[in-house]
Amino acid sequence: MMILKKLPMLFIFIGFFAYIGSFSTVSANQSSSEIVSKAEALIQSGDYNHAQQQLQKAITAQPGNESLWDEYNIASGRKYVAGWAAEEMRWAPIDTSKFVEEVILGKKIALIDVRSPLETSVWHPESKRFDIFLIPLQNVPSILQKIHPEKYDEIIFICPTGVRAASASLMAAMMGYENVYFFKGGYKALTSISGNIYRETEKKLIAEGKIKGQKK
Repeated sequence: MMILKKLPMLFIFIGFFAYIGSFSTVSANQSSSEIVSKAEALIQSGDYNHAQQQLQKAITAQPGNESLWDEYNIASGRKYVAGWAAEEMRWAPIDTSKFVEEVILGKKIALIDVRSPLETSVWHPESKRFDIFLIPLQNVPSILQKIHPEKYDEIIFICPTGVRAASASLMAAMMGYENVYFFKGGYKALTSISGNIYRETEKKLIAEGKIKGQKK
């Protein structure tokens, strides 16, 4: 009789471990959307380590799958964010206007593209006005110091939307670097540097006496 009373609890435990086990092994016939969905559930529960581990397995099986990389980067970013109190953070978004102004004023800027090698192989920016480095998000902790960030006035991270860049800037702040920013709006915002905003900012700085106008 006691055994019968314990059966429901036993089934609950079996069901729970079966669910966890279903994600502990990345099946070859699981679609990336299924894997991402399960990873999102783990991230929502705060189990970032488990999400990262399972996504790493999936990425090993499907190294060119960008949706898996994106989810891995989100898990990494949330893990870092969870470990810091907001008032202690030394990182901040930078918008297009501020970035353009810093470029025109001749600030020494390191713009760090944290997209994956697959993304940067298709296209990456070039500039004579500031230094550009290609460092995938997962490599930021190990490679960032090699570019000597302390020599720059500002370290600005960028990605397509700003999500990965925000995670990278937080990593840099946690490593002790100051003047760390991420590009708000990502590359969509950066493209306007070559348009009206550059000329308007230049006029504003000339009017304020911060820079001299070119002689005609």
